[in-house]
Amino acid sequence: MAQPNIVNHTPFVVEPLFFYDERNVPIVTVAVKASCDIVGTHHLRFSEQQAPLCLAGEYWGAPETASYKYEPEAVPLKLTTDVVLVGHAVPEKEGDSAVKVGVKVGPVSKIVQVYGNRLWDKVGDTFQPTPPQPIERIPLNYEHAFGGRDPRVPEGEPQYMSTSNPVGKGYMAPGQDCLVGMPLPNLEDPRQLIQSWRDQPSPAGFGFISPHWLPRTPLAGTYDEEWQRTRAPLYPSDFDRRFFNAGSPGLVAAEYLSGGEDVVVINASERGALRFALPGLAAPRCKLSFHDANHVEMECRLDTLIINTDEHQVFLIWRAYAVVPEGHQHVAGVSLWLPRVDVLAGQRLSKGEV
Repeated sequence: MAQPNIVNHTPFVVEPLFFYDERNVPIVTVAVKASCDIVGTHHLRFSEQQAPLCLAGEYWGAPETASYKYEPEAVPLKLTTDVVLVGHAVPEKEGDSAVKVGVKVGPVSKIVQVYGNRLWDKVGDTFQPTPPQPIERIPLNYEHAFGGRDPRVPEGEPQYMSTSNPVGKGYMAPGQDCLVGMPLPNLEDPRQLIQSWRDQPSPAGFGFISPHWLPRTPLAGTYDEEWQRTRAPLYPSDFDRRFFNAGSPGLVAAEYLSGGEDVVVINASERGALRFALPGLAAPRCKLSFHDANHVEMECRLDTLIINTDEHQVFLIWRAYAVVPEGHQHVAGVSLWLPRVDVLAGQRLSKGEV
Protein backbone atom coordinates (compact mmCIF):
# COMPACT_ATOMS: atom_id res chain seq x y z
CA MET A 1 0.00 0.00 0.00
CA ALA A 2 1.32 3.43 -0.94
CA GLN A 3 1.90 5.70 2.03
CA PRO A 4 -0.36 8.78 2.19
CA ASN A 5 1.14 12.19 1.54
CA ILE A 6 1.84 14.01 4.83
CA VAL A 7 1.62 17.80 5.19
CA ASN A 8 2.77 18.81 8.67
CA HIS A 9 2.34 22.48 9.68
CA THR A 10 3.68 21.87 13.20
CA PRO A 11 7.15 21.28 14.67
CA PHE A 12 5.99 17.90 15.96
CA VAL A 13 6.30 14.36 14.62
CA VAL A 14 3.21 12.94 12.92
CA GLU A 15 2.69 9.32 11.93
CA PRO A 16 -0.35 7.66 10.31
CA LEU A 17 -0.97 4.18 11.71
CA PHE A 18 -3.23 1.52 10.25
CA PHE A 19 -5.34 -0.93 12.26
CA TYR A 20 -8.57 -2.92 12.25
CA ASP A 21 -11.23 -2.46 14.92
CA GLU A 22 -13.29 -5.07 16.77
CA ARG A 23 -15.53 -5.54 13.71
CA ASN A 24 -12.54 -5.97 11.36
CA VAL A 25 -13.25 -2.54 9.86
CA PRO A 26 -10.13 -0.58 8.81
CA ILE A 27 -9.26 2.45 10.93
CA VAL A 28 -6.55 5.06 10.48
CA THR A 29 -4.94 6.61 13.55
CA VAL A 30 -2.99 9.84 13.35
CA ALA A 31 -0.40 9.97 16.15
CA VAL A 32 1.32 13.25 17.00
CA LYS A 33 4.35 13.40 19.33
CA ALA A 34 5.95 16.49 20.87
CA SER A 35 9.26 16.46 22.74
CA CYS A 36 10.15 19.08 25.37
CA ASP A 37 13.24 19.76 27.45
CA ILE A 38 12.91 20.61 31.14
CA VAL A 39 14.98 23.78 31.60
CA GLY A 40 16.22 24.11 35.15
CA THR A 41 13.36 23.10 37.41
CA HIS A 42 10.51 25.40 36.35
CA HIS A 43 10.31 25.70 32.56
CA LEU A 44 9.76 23.68 29.39
CA ARG A 45 10.93 24.39 25.88
CA PHE A 46 10.39 22.36 22.75
CA SER A 47 13.38 20.19 21.87
CA GLU A 48 15.43 21.10 18.82
CA GLN A 49 15.34 17.44 17.82
CA GLN A 50 11.82 16.02 18.07
CA ALA A 51 11.86 12.33 18.98
CA PRO A 52 10.13 9.87 16.63
CA LEU A 53 7.36 7.61 17.79
CA CYS A 54 8.74 4.62 19.68
CA LEU A 55 6.70 2.13 17.68
CA ALA A 56 8.27 -1.05 19.08
CA GLY A 57 8.64 0.15 22.66
CA GLU A 58 11.70 0.00 24.89
CA TYR A 59 12.44 -2.15 27.94
CA TRP A 60 14.51 -1.57 31.05
CA GLY A 61 16.49 -4.70 30.14
CA ALA A 62 16.02 -7.92 28.17
CA PRO A 63 12.41 -8.03 26.89
CA GLU A 64 11.79 -11.48 28.37
CA THR A 65 12.66 -10.39 31.91
CA ALA A 66 12.11 -6.63 32.08
CA SER A 67 9.31 -4.10 32.29
CA TYR A 68 8.51 -1.43 29.73
CA LYS A 69 10.46 1.80 29.94
CA TYR A 70 8.41 3.07 27.00
CA GLU A 71 5.37 1.22 25.74
CA PRO A 72 5.01 0.56 21.99
CA GLU A 73 3.45 3.76 20.70
CA ALA A 74 1.74 2.00 17.79
CA VAL A 75 -1.59 2.15 19.64
CA PRO A 76 -4.89 2.67 17.80
CA LEU A 77 -6.56 4.73 20.52
CA LYS A 78 -6.82 5.43 24.23
CA LEU A 79 -9.97 6.35 26.12
CA THR A 80 -8.17 8.86 28.34
CA THR A 81 -4.69 10.08 29.27
CA ASP A 82 -1.90 7.91 30.69
CA VAL A 83 0.63 9.76 32.87
CA VAL A 84 4.01 8.02 33.19
CA LEU A 85 7.13 8.91 35.17
CA VAL A 86 10.46 7.45 34.01
CA GLY A 87 13.49 7.97 36.21
CA HIS A 88 15.16 7.19 39.52
CA ALA A 89 14.38 7.91 43.14
CA VAL A 90 16.83 10.45 44.57
CA PRO A 91 17.34 10.94 48.33
CA GLU A 92 16.62 14.32 49.85
CA LYS A 93 20.03 14.25 51.52
CA GLU A 94 23.03 11.95 51.59
CA GLY A 95 22.53 8.91 53.80
CA ASP A 96 18.73 8.83 53.59
CA SER A 97 17.40 5.27 53.49
CA ALA A 98 13.78 6.14 52.68
CA VAL A 99 12.13 8.79 50.56
CA LYS A 100 8.72 9.53 49.10
CA VAL A 101 8.62 10.04 45.33
CA GLY A 102 5.61 11.83 43.90
CA VAL A 103 4.17 13.15 40.67
CA LYS A 104 1.17 15.42 40.15
CA VAL A 105 -0.23 16.55 36.82
CA GLY A 106 -3.37 18.61 37.17
CA PRO A 107 -5.95 16.31 38.82
CA VAL A 108 -3.75 13.19 38.55
CA SER A 109 -1.29 12.35 41.31
CA LYS A 110 0.58 9.47 42.91
CA ILE A 111 3.08 8.96 45.73
CA VAL A 112 5.33 5.92 46.17
CA GLN A 113 7.38 5.12 49.27
CA VAL A 114 10.93 4.13 48.30
CA TYR A 115 13.31 2.26 50.59
CA GLY A 116 16.95 1.34 50.26
CA ASN A 117 17.77 -2.35 49.80
CA ARG A 118 16.39 -4.67 52.50
CA LEU A 119 16.30 -8.43 53.11
CA TRP A 120 14.09 -10.70 55.17
CA ASP A 121 15.91 -11.89 58.29
CA LYS A 122 14.99 -14.13 61.23
CA VAL A 123 15.12 -12.43 64.61
CA GLY A 124 14.25 -14.87 67.37
CA ASP A 125 11.02 -16.53 66.32
CA THR A 126 9.94 -13.81 63.91
CA PHE A 127 10.90 -12.67 60.42
CA GLN A 128 11.71 -9.00 59.99
CA PRO A 129 13.17 -6.78 57.28
CA THR A 130 16.74 -5.68 57.76
CA PRO A 131 17.20 -1.91 58.10
CA PRO A 132 17.15 -0.24 54.66
CA GLN A 133 20.52 0.71 53.22
CA PRO A 134 21.18 4.32 52.19
CA ILE A 135 19.68 5.26 48.85
CA GLU A 136 21.87 6.44 46.03
CA ARG A 137 19.63 6.13 42.95
CA ILE A 138 16.91 3.51 42.64
CA PRO A 139 15.17 2.95 39.29
CA LEU A 140 11.46 3.72 39.41
CA ASN A 141 10.58 0.54 37.53
CA TYR A 142 8.65 -2.62 38.32
CA GLU A 143 11.84 -4.61 38.80
CA HIS A 144 12.02 -2.80 42.15
CA ALA A 145 8.34 -3.19 43.08
CA PHE A 146 6.64 -6.16 44.73
CA GLY A 147 6.36 -9.21 42.50
CA GLY A 148 8.62 -11.67 40.72
CA ARG A 149 8.68 -15.40 41.30
CA ASP A 150 9.52 -17.64 44.23
CA PRO A 151 13.08 -18.87 43.52
CA ARG A 152 12.52 -22.11 45.44
CA VAL A 153 10.14 -23.64 42.89
CA PRO A 154 10.83 -24.80 39.33
CA GLU A 155 10.56 -22.29 36.52
CA GLY A 156 7.36 -22.54 34.53
CA GLU A 157 5.13 -23.06 37.56
CA PRO A 158 2.72 -20.13 37.09
CA GLN A 159 1.16 -20.43 40.55
CA TYR A 160 4.52 -19.44 42.04
CA MET A 161 4.78 -16.19 40.11
CA SER A 162 3.18 -12.80 40.59
CA THR A 163 0.59 -12.25 37.84
CA SER A 164 0.57 -8.50 38.41
CA ASN A 165 4.35 -8.08 38.20
CA PRO A 166 6.40 -11.13 37.17
CA VAL A 167 9.64 -9.09 37.00
CA GLY A 168 9.52 -7.70 40.55
CA LYS A 169 11.04 -8.77 43.85
CA GLY A 170 9.77 -10.09 47.17
CA TYR A 171 7.11 -12.56 46.04
CA MET A 172 6.87 -15.76 48.09
CA ALA A 173 4.43 -18.45 47.02
CA PRO A 174 1.45 -19.24 49.25
CA GLY A 175 2.16 -22.24 51.48
CA GLN A 176 5.91 -21.62 51.52
CA ASP A 177 7.91 -20.54 54.56
CA CYS A 178 9.68 -17.21 54.72
CA LEU A 179 12.91 -17.26 52.73
CA VAL A 180 15.67 -15.68 54.80
CA GLY A 181 17.76 -13.41 52.59
CA MET A 182 14.88 -12.73 50.18
CA PRO A 183 14.98 -9.09 49.01
CA LEU A 184 12.03 -6.85 49.79
CA PRO A 185 10.74 -4.46 47.15
CA ASN A 186 12.18 -0.96 47.13
CA LEU A 187 8.94 0.62 45.93
CA GLU A 188 5.82 0.39 48.09
CA ASP A 189 2.38 1.96 48.23
CA PRO A 190 2.40 4.14 51.37
CA ARG A 191 -1.21 3.10 51.97
CA GLN A 192 -0.31 -0.59 51.79
CA LEU A 193 3.12 -0.94 53.39
CA ILE A 194 4.46 -4.46 53.91
CA GLN A 195 4.00 -5.57 57.52
CA SER A 196 4.62 -9.31 57.17
CA TRP A 197 6.43 -11.63 54.79
CA ARG A 198 3.00 -13.10 54.00
CA ASP A 199 1.75 -9.79 52.60
CA GLN A 200 1.20 -9.62 48.86
CA PRO A 201 0.53 -5.96 48.07
CA SER A 202 -0.20 -4.57 44.65
CA PRO A 203 2.97 -3.43 42.88
CA ALA A 204 3.73 0.26 43.36
CA GLY A 205 5.17 2.24 40.49
CA PHE A 206 4.86 4.96 37.90
CA GLY A 207 5.55 3.03 34.69
CA PHE A 208 3.64 1.35 31.89
CA ILE A 209 1.80 -1.88 32.73
CA SER A 210 2.66 -4.71 30.33
CA PRO A 211 -0.32 -6.11 28.39
CA HIS A 212 0.01 -9.61 29.88
CA TRP A 213 0.00 -8.36 33.49
CA LEU A 214 -2.90 -7.69 35.80
CA PRO A 215 -4.89 -5.46 35.83
CA ARG A 216 -4.71 -5.15 32.01
CA THR A 217 -4.99 -8.82 31.07
CA PRO A 218 -8.75 -9.29 31.69
CA LEU A 219 -9.51 -6.26 29.53
CA ALA A 220 -7.98 -8.03 26.51
CA GLY A 221 -10.89 -10.48 26.44
CA THR A 222 -11.13 -14.24 26.20
CA TYR A 223 -8.94 -16.05 23.70
CA ASP A 224 -10.30 -19.61 23.83
CA GLU A 225 -11.48 -22.31 21.42
CA GLU A 226 -14.73 -20.48 20.75
CA TRP A 227 -12.76 -17.37 19.83
CA GLN A 228 -10.61 -19.51 17.51
CA ARG A 229 -13.72 -20.89 15.81
CA THR A 230 -15.85 -17.78 15.58
CA ARG A 231 -13.75 -14.59 15.70
CA ALA A 232 -10.02 -15.12 15.14
CA PRO A 233 -8.09 -13.03 14.22
CA LEU A 234 -10.49 -10.31 15.45
CA TYR A 235 -10.55 -9.08 19.01
CA PRO A 236 -12.72 -11.25 21.28
CA SER A 237 -16.33 -10.24 21.75
CA ASP A 238 -15.55 -9.27 25.37
CA PHE A 239 -12.57 -7.08 24.45
CA ASP A 240 -12.59 -3.81 26.42
CA ARG A 241 -10.99 -0.72 24.87
CA ARG A 242 -9.73 0.31 28.31
CA PHE A 243 -7.01 -2.27 27.57
CA PHE A 244 -5.22 0.31 25.42
CA ASN A 245 -4.54 2.53 28.44
CA ALA A 246 -1.31 1.24 29.99
CA GLY A 247 -0.72 3.73 32.80
CA SER A 248 -0.21 2.44 36.32
CA PRO A 249 -3.15 2.49 38.76
CA GLY A 250 -3.67 6.06 39.91
CA LEU A 251 -2.02 7.58 36.84
CA VAL A 252 -4.80 6.96 34.32
CA ALA A 253 -6.75 10.21 34.22
CA ALA A 254 -10.52 10.24 34.64
CA GLU A 255 -10.71 12.20 31.38
CA TYR A 256 -8.30 13.50 28.77
CA LEU A 257 -5.82 16.11 29.90
CA SER A 258 -6.10 19.25 27.80
CA GLY A 259 -2.69 20.90 28.20
CA GLY A 260 -1.65 23.72 30.48
CA GLU A 261 -1.84 21.56 33.61
CA ASP A 262 0.62 22.26 36.42
CA VAL A 263 3.21 19.51 37.00
CA VAL A 264 5.08 18.73 40.22
CA VAL A 265 7.67 15.94 40.58
CA ILE A 266 9.45 15.36 43.89
CA ASN A 267 12.53 13.30 44.73
CA ALA A 268 13.07 11.98 41.21
CA SER A 269 15.59 14.48 39.85
CA GLU A 270 19.13 15.42 40.80
CA ARG A 271 18.02 19.04 40.28
CA GLY A 272 15.49 18.87 43.11
CA ALA A 273 11.73 19.31 42.90
CA LEU A 274 10.45 20.03 39.38
CA ARG A 275 7.53 22.45 38.97
CA PHE A 276 6.37 23.52 35.52
CA ALA A 277 3.28 23.76 33.36
CA LEU A 278 2.48 21.66 30.32
CA PRO A 279 2.24 23.54 27.03
CA GLY A 280 -1.09 25.35 26.88
CA LEU A 281 -1.68 24.32 23.30
CA ALA A 282 -4.97 24.04 21.56
CA ALA A 283 -5.18 20.39 20.53
CA PRO A 284 -3.65 19.68 17.12
CA ARG A 285 -6.13 19.09 14.33
CA CYS A 286 -5.70 16.76 11.40
CA LYS A 287 -7.41 16.08 8.10
CA LEU A 288 -7.58 12.78 6.27
CA SER A 289 -7.99 13.24 2.52
CA PHE A 290 -9.35 10.39 0.43
CA HIS A 291 -8.82 9.42 -3.18
CA ASP A 292 -12.46 10.27 -4.00
CA ALA A 293 -11.78 13.93 -3.03
CA ASN A 294 -13.70 13.66 0.25
CA HIS A 295 -12.05 14.31 3.58
CA VAL A 296 -12.63 14.12 7.33
CA GLU A 297 -11.29 16.59 9.89
CA MET A 298 -10.53 15.52 13.49
CA GLU A 299 -9.28 16.94 16.77
CA CYS A 300 -6.42 15.00 18.34
CA ARG A 301 -6.65 14.10 22.02
CA LEU A 302 -3.74 14.14 24.46
CA ASP A 303 -3.66 10.51 25.59
CA THR A 304 -0.07 9.96 26.78
CA LEU A 305 2.23 12.12 28.89
CA ILE A 306 5.72 10.84 29.73
CA ILE A 307 8.01 12.68 32.15
CA ASN A 308 11.61 11.44 32.06
CA THR A 309 13.56 12.88 34.99
CA ASP A 310 16.79 11.12 34.03
CA GLU A 311 16.99 12.91 30.69
CA HIS A 312 14.82 15.85 31.85
CA GLN A 313 12.46 15.50 28.94
CA VAL A 314 8.70 15.47 28.53
CA PHE A 315 6.85 13.71 25.73
CA LEU A 316 3.24 14.43 24.78
CA ILE A 317 1.31 12.19 22.41
CA TRP A 318 -2.01 13.11 20.84
CA ARG A 319 -4.14 10.76 18.74
CA ALA A 320 -7.18 10.87 16.51
CA TYR A 321 -8.67 8.04 14.49
CA ALA A 322 -11.26 7.52 11.79
CA VAL A 323 -13.06 4.47 10.45
CA VAL A 324 -12.31 3.94 6.75
CA PRO A 325 -14.70 1.25 5.45
CA GLU A 326 -13.25 1.55 1.93
CA GLY A 327 -9.88 0.33 3.21
CA HIS A 328 -6.56 1.81 4.24
CA GLN A 329 -5.56 2.34 0.62
CA HIS A 330 -8.40 4.88 0.33
CA VAL A 331 -6.40 7.42 2.36
CA ALA A 332 -4.52 9.81 0.07
CA GLY A 333 -3.14 12.35 2.51
CA VAL A 334 -2.79 13.52 6.10
CA SER A 335 -2.58 17.19 7.11
CA LEU A 336 -1.75 18.43 10.60
CA TRP A 337 -1.93 21.93 12.08
CA LEU A 338 -2.52 23.87 15.28
CA PRO A 339 -5.75 25.87 15.43
CA ARG A 340 -3.90 28.92 16.74
CA VAL A 341 -0.34 30.07 17.28
CA ASP A 342 0.86 29.63 20.87
CA VAL A 343 4.12 30.50 22.53
CA LEU A 344 6.19 28.46 24.98
CA ALA A 345 9.56 29.62 26.30
CA GLY A 346 9.81 32.10 23.45
CA GLN A 347 9.40 29.51 20.71
CA ARG A 348 6.59 29.73 18.21
CA LEU A 349 4.69 26.49 17.96
CA SER A 350 3.70 26.57 14.32
CA LYS A 351 5.64 26.57 11.13
CA GLY A 352 4.15 27.58 7.87
CA GLU A 353 0.62 28.91 7.65
CA VAL A 354 -2.07 27.26 9.74
